[in-house]
Amino acid sequence: MTIAALQAQAIAGRLTGREPADITARTPGIQQAVAKCLKPAWLIATGEDSRYPDTDGPRPVRLGRMQQDYLARVLAAANTDPVVAGAFFAVLSLNRPPQTLLTPRIATRALRTPSPRG
Repeated sequence: MTIAALQAQAIAGRLTGREPADITARTPGIQQAVAKCLKPAWLIATGEDSRYPDTDGPRPVRLGRMQQDYLARVLAAANTDPVVAGAFFAVLSLNRPPQTLLTPRIATRALRTPSPRG
């Protein structure tokens, strides 16, 4: 539902104040705006799926493994740190972009947390 609401907002933002004849000419831009709404949810879903050995597709390369390790620290920190928890749930609910978890305030707190992977 969140994706549908974000897409509706994107469409409305592209159509507000437009003449009907302008809409057809702006269709590619509208489609790009709608597709952009999917990216955060897709990143969250696929980034976590690749963590499991039974997932089809290529295994994560070094950067992907580093991202997964960092996210594991964010999750661990979110259990005890309300600032990290707030940022994590804002990203998970698609109220904030995933890059929110990379801000210095969150990264510092997350990296102080021992990795749950050992």
